[in-house]
Amino acid sequence: MSKTVVLAGCGNMGFAMLQGWLASGALSPTDVYVVEPAEALRARAGALGVNAVANAGEVSAIPGLVILAVKPQVMSDVLPSYVTFAKGGSAFLS
Repeated sequence: MSKTVVLAGCGNMGFAMLQGWLASGALSPTDVYVVEPAEALRARAGALGVNAVANAGEVSAIPGLVILAVKPQVMSDVLPSYVTFAKGGSAFLS
């Protein structure tokens, strides 16, 4: 399984998780893609050294894990962008 992790959404909750993972050494910034459409939130994540992109189509690898850190009311809008990863064998966590 790939060690690449995709964090879908990097608002307050997603950013706090990301900071913790990186600070603990559980994840290396080079193994993380943050998918965040809001430019300011994407820049904040990118400042931690992760691959910060605006949409899932910009992720260059099939990740081992996709973590969905989005609000429940937008989940149905977000999920279709991640079908390729599900077909590629990625595990999903919400």
